[in-house]
Amino acid sequence: MAKQPYGVLIVHGFTASLDCVSGIEPPLKALGLPTRVPVLRGHSAESPEALRGVTWHDWVADAEAALKDLLTEADKAIVFGHSMGGLVVLTLAADPPDVIDSIVVAAAAVQLASPLAPGRPFHFLAPLVIRLLKKVDMPAVYADPALAQYDTNYPWAPADAVASLFEFAKVTRRRLPEVRVPTLIMQSRKDTTVAPESAEIIYNNISTPPDQKRFAWFEVTEHEMFRDCESEATIGTVVDYVRERAGLTG
Repeated sequence: MAKQPYGVLIVHGFTASLDCVSGIEPPLKALGLPTRVPVLRGHSAESPEALRGVTWHDWVADAEAALKDLLTEADKAIVFGHSMGGLVVLTLAADPPDVIDSIVVAAAAVQLASPLAPGRPFHFLAPLVIRLLKKVDMPAVYADPALAQYDTNYPWAPADAVASLFEFAKVTRRRLPEVRVPTLIMQSRKDTTVAPESAEIIYNNISTPPDQKRFAWFEVTEHEMFRDCESEATIGTVVDYVRERAGLTG
């Protein structure tokens, strides 16, 4: 069977179930595009304990394996990632990106809002806090509180996994200049998990030419932007960009 010119890799976030990105896949498949939506190591298990001992290297490796599998059906990949998945996508794009056509990063966790996160005032306390805690609460955050009852993400994460996420954010930020592919950066101004400035950091530091990188800002949704109150608009933004990159517009 002949390969398709383009396929789409969809990468979920930290502690997230596939529900956080599942709305994106059906309209892409309806366009005839092959897709992959991997479950990253430690996720979608019965308990967040599955994340204990898992590191960001495992998440990148899982995405790399899914990308390789996608490329059995497509010549090039358009790679999407939400939150921590955005860090994964930026990492994939920073490595030799011959097979990556373009990327979409949504609420990419380059700058987390937590005061303990890298780049925040109390990050120096993070190693101590992580040593003292066994787990960190990860409450569901939605602009529409009624939607939180349907959330299927882990409610907490092992402290060592959070430490690895922090490290991942730092490593990814240093590697941004290595990213040169066309990029769509999606971000909500009301996000209280990933600081909105994260989008600006990505835009200003990747080496993608100015005419090949752009923002898509949202004004109401919270961090779970693909299943919150603006989900129709956020999903539509991803699909429209993929259509454009794959030459399916018009």
